[in-house]
Order: sequence, then C-alpha cells, then structure tokens
Amino acid sequence: MSNKTPDQVLTRIRLTEKTAFLAEARNVYTFEVPLCATKTDIKKAVEEGFGVRVEKVNTLTRVGQPRRYRQHHGYTQERKRALVKLHADDRISLY
Repeated sequence: MSNKTPDQVLTRIRLTEKTAFLAEARNVYTFEVPLCATKTDIKKAVEEGFGVRVEKVNTLTRVGQPRRYRQHHGYTQERKRALVKLHADDRISLY
C-alpha cells in the first residue's frame, strides 16, 4: 500500500454524532480504510492529504457477520476503520 495516494488509502470520513463529539472534544477523526492499509500508510495519507500532524493511529477491523435471506446464506462485508489523533494545534475542517 505504500505507493497509494491519500485518496486510495482514506476511503471516506465517518461522520456520526459520536465521531463529531470525538473530533471536537479529543481531536480524533475517524476514517474508513481498505483492509490492507497499515497504520503507517494511514498516518502518511492523513498528513499528506490534510496537511496536519498525526500523533496516534488506532485501527479496528469488523469481521463480516453471517446473514441469511430466505434460502441464501452469506456474510456482510468486512470493514476497517482508523481513529486518527491529531496534534493539539491541528484541526480538520469537516463542515
């Protein structure tokens, strides 16, 4: 993933009430990323894409859950999220 652009690493920004509170109170922003993205890839992408300093990156992977529709069995899509903590002086304008 090291040769990817920031747009390819950061799939989208997660905007919910909880993530808006985290952004205002703790300066933590949440992004959806590909499953193969590493913490260093995410850090570089945020720093290059938004021009901010990243202090910490936490990731979490949600495994697909089994689902059934009539006689068809399958799984939901696996997802990976990144929680990025920025330097105290830096902010990302979301609105």
